[in-house]
Amino acid sequence: MTNRDLTKLGEVLRTAREARFIDLARVERDTKIRVRYLSALEQGDYRDLPGAVYTKGFLRNYGLYLGLDPEYLVDLYRLELGSAIDRPMMPVPPRPIAARQGRSLVVTSGAVAASILTVLVVAFVVYLVAEFVTFARTPELRITDPAGDVASFTGVEYTIHGVTEPRSTITTDGLRQNPTTIADAQGRFTVAVGLVPGANVITLVASDPLTGRDSAPVRRTITVILNASPTPSAGVSAGGARG
Repeated sequence: MTNRDLTKLGEVLRTAREARFIDLARVERDTKIRVRYLSALEQGDYRDLPGAVYTKGFLRNYGLYLGLDPEYLVDLYRLELGSAIDRPMMPVPPRPIAARQGRSLVVTSGAVAASILTVLVVAFVVYLVAEFVTFARTPELRITDPAGDVASFTGVEYTIHGVTEPRSTITTDGLRQNPTTIADAQGRFTVAVGLVPGANVITLVASDPLTGRDSAPVRRTITVILNASPTPSAGVSAGGARG
């Protein structure tokens, strides 16, 4: 067998590597073993390797990376050199080591970059969903005072209290004069409306400046009743007539 022919050790290494669809450049990045040493191991060009001690270290690391028994690879290396000094026994068939043990030792920069990219993509999707929910929903408008319609009111002005989205503009409609107001940072607002005798149907709408959307209209009916002037009794009228 020439130096260019694949040895049995080289065949084992190359077959295991190709079964995982890994090229030598990637093995170099993951194991920090130079490509020329990896190629020498697979080609059997042991003269290109730095020495027996370093070569055994390369074989153990390479074997762990490929999921092979590193001691079996060292035995093959000794046999091919013809010097089985430390372990003269025959090599046993190769057995894969635990996948977790082999893979846990390898953390590549590509895996780290992929993890970071995944986190960024998830965060961006969450942001888009939150923005969509914010801009798609209708602003809330809740009138707290009056809580419902007012059937009997004797004044000519009523101050309406309510809650809506912060900084929203609240408009009124249905009155002779329709005032507007702006909610504070907590969304609270008040607006004073002038009333006329009879039923006053007031429609309020809040416009959210963040989304540009309007709330559903909220209506309150306030019925104003004027105090009636007292009428003279029949007896007083008769007395007056006699005088």
